[in-house]
Amino acid sequence: MGTAKLFRRFDQQVTATKSERETSINRLLDCEAALSARYFANASAGDHLTIIGSAAKSTSISPMADADGIFRTPVGTYTRFAEYAGNGQSALLQEVRGVLAARYPRTQIRGDGPVVVVEFASGPSVEIVPGVLFSGGADNFHADCKVPVTRAGGLWEDSDYGAEYDNTTALNTATNGQYTRLIRYMKAWRRVWDTTFKSILLELMVAEFMRGWDRSRTGYVYDDWLVRDFFGHMVANYHSTYALPTGRRIGTGVGWIDQAKQSCSDAGTACTFGDSSPYYLTYWRSVFGNGFGA
Repeated sequence: MGTAKLFRRFDQQVTATKSERETSINRLLDCEAALSARYFANASAGDHLTIIGSAAKSTSISPMADADGIFRTPVGTYTRFAEYAGNGQSALLQEVRGVLAARYPRTQIRGDGPVVVVEFASGPSVEIVPGVLFSGGADNFHADCKVPVTRAGGLWEDSDYGAEYDNTTALNTATNGQYTRLIRYMKAWRRVWDTTFKSILLELMVAEFMRGWDRSRTGYVYDDWLVRDFFGHMVANYHSTYALPTGRRIGTGVGWIDQAKQSCSDAGTACTFGDSSPYYLTYWRSVFGNGFGA
């Protein structure tokens, strides 16, 4: 079939479908409507929602697991919960959870760090971040934003989802879409191998790698080399840390190095064969599962 056709088909197979994306957006809007009715008067659909994460960056894979959005809380939220004697951040999450539980009485809803997770029986779940916006930035997406974190007795953590999105857009444009394509490939690999590898870490690691990638090699025909070399980058940077736009650094975590080493070896072996060889497909299926090339 040839390298370009194999990887183009694989990308089409793993990318979240239009139907999945529409379902996720509608669910985010429905959650936002319930919250807006509680906190605002005469709000229109989407007035207080910012879509973030993979749904905004086009890095979701199918079946789509979740969609993320910031619910922009009303003025005074920060003061109201910062003055709590206990963990005000937890109280805010529980208040938001209560509103959504009333909207979805038969759906599992839980607070988890800075998000409230609505887990539907099928299809993508929804993760709502109750964000507190301050002045600054050209628009709501780029305004200074703090989110409630429940660890260490509760704290407000700076976020910069606008910068994350801008960085993705700039790098994706520079690489003709190969940046987000590689992220989708690696999310598919993560699912096949059941690895504990956070999406935000994956994005940061791919971004670092892509900044050094040969920009003349952005077509699908080079994607076997792309994946092979990225696995090498992963293995070499197992103990690294990566900076978010806010300056906070996150580590690579543990539990995925053996899988990455095996796939690095298999991807390297695959690339020693011509794309017409049956071994080429065999080794790539050992990396991405039997769905590759199907």
